[in-house]
Amino acid sequence: MSLNACGEEEPVPQDKMIKIYVDLLAAQDTLADKSISTDSLRLFVLSKHGVSDSDYKQTVKYYNENPERWEDFLNKAIEYVEKLKAESEAEEKKLKEEADN
Repeated sequence: MSLNACGEEEPVPQDKMIKIYVDLLAAQDTLADKSISTDSLRLFVLSKHGVSDSDYKQTVKYYNENPERWEDFLNKAIEYVEKLKAESEAEEKKLKEEADN
């Protein structure tokens, strides 16, 4: 847990919450046509990250209390996705080069 300057608790640290958020979006897009409920999907992703549903919901509430928190969070989530994309592209390029040799 981390404490912000106002003394309010953020149950799930931002860096971990970003990974959860990105995983949730990816899972929802990947499994959109499957018969898996949103709740089941969320609980699966949370368990992967070792986070309880109550801590997740409390963290969402923490962000909802101040829209500027969401703005900062979403900007960092975009940066994280861009980093993942760059790493994936670099790995793909490396594998292609190895295959060409």
